Amino acid sequence: MDDFAIYLQGVTKRFGALTAVENMDLGIGHGEFFSLLGPSGCGKTTTLRMIAGFEEPTEGAIFLDGVDVAKLPPFRRNVNTVFQNYALFPHLNVEKNVAFGLKRKKLPKDEIERRVTDALRMVELEDRRRYKPSQLSGGMQQRVALARALVNLPSVLLLDEPLGALDLKLRRQMQLELKHIHRDVGITFIYVTHDQEEALTMSDRIAVMNAGRVEQVGAPEDLYEHPRTRFVAGFIGISNFIEGRVQRHGNMGLVSFGDGQRVFVPLPPEGSLGDYVELAVRPEKIRLHEMGEEVPEGYCLLRGTVRDVVYLGMTTQYKIDVPALSRQFTVLEQNVEVASDQTLWVPGERTQLAWHPSHNRVLPTGGSPSAQEEDAA
Repeated sequence: MDDFAIYLQGVTKRFGALTAVENMDLGIGHGEFFSLLGPSGCGKTTTLRMIAGFEEPTEGAIFLDGVDVAKLPPFRRNVNTVFQNYALFPHLNVEKNVAFGLKRKKLPKDEIERRVTDALRMVELEDRRRYKPSQLSGGMQQRVALARALVNLPSVLLLDEPLGALDLKLRRQMQLELKHIHRDVGITFIYVTHDQEEALTMSDRIAVMNAGRVEQVGAPEDLYEHPRTRFVAGFIGISNFIEGRVQRHGNMGLVSFGDGQRVFVPLPPEGSLGDYVELAVRPEKIRLHEMGEEVPEGYCLLRGTVRDVVYLGMTTQYKIDVPALSRQFTVLEQNVEVASDQTLWVPGERTQLAWHPSHNRVLPTGGSPSAQEEDAA
């Protein structure tokens, strides 16, 4: 337990008949920027509230720096929480908002002054110390809330969707500022969000949650490139899903869809040949080729018809109807080679989809087809 800043052991939280968090084991390292990511109702905020002490687990233990704090009230835990609504005192200026907790602890005046100055310098608000919250932008108010939490020198800082009220441009700016602050402070940050891009941008590691359980924990690039479940593949970014029976093809496995259409996979165990397999492939890994154009040998190949084209500036998104799978694929192509007078693919055009087999991610299945499931993309 001492190796972790926070360790949750067998933690379950029930609200009557509802199980919000179920049998969670999770270790968060000292100095990590760790995110709890998932859709609404997955249990991520409940988990954060249990760490903070606002909720008591029904079962299990919560270790903070090696000590079980599951039964301790919030004020006896060396953690601080930053909320989405900032919770600043409107009648106090920035300096007094930041100093409020220190004054309640009756610390010496010179220590309060030093710690408040250090905290405001950290969030780059030294020149705003006499301002009231109403005189500050949303991003500045969020930084005041951060300074007020950090001034108490917590072992762990908990952040509950703190950027949710900001507009997109400011939110992206604050993501980078938060990462810089974390690097300067060096303490553990635990961040709750439903925004995949936000979690990928800031986190050292991410726990993807679904229905009260942790589906996968890993670094951002590991979760994106190597999802272990269909939920993770569909929730972080976009994935196209493929299902079919595996046959042997030399030293590879092959899922064939007739008329030369094929998807290659690692050769499964001998006893698994003929079983159904489910794959995920990211839309940016796929390239579109004209009908009749030669596709590199050994590449996966499907054929379809362009349904929709969305120009996104840096990229163009295509929706392709793929009859062999009775579903639609998403393809993203960079616009680096698109000149202003060049015609993009247009709806109704036939095309070939090709990609290298190394981009296929094999997902666990129950051994039966689920072709009727909706494409998560």
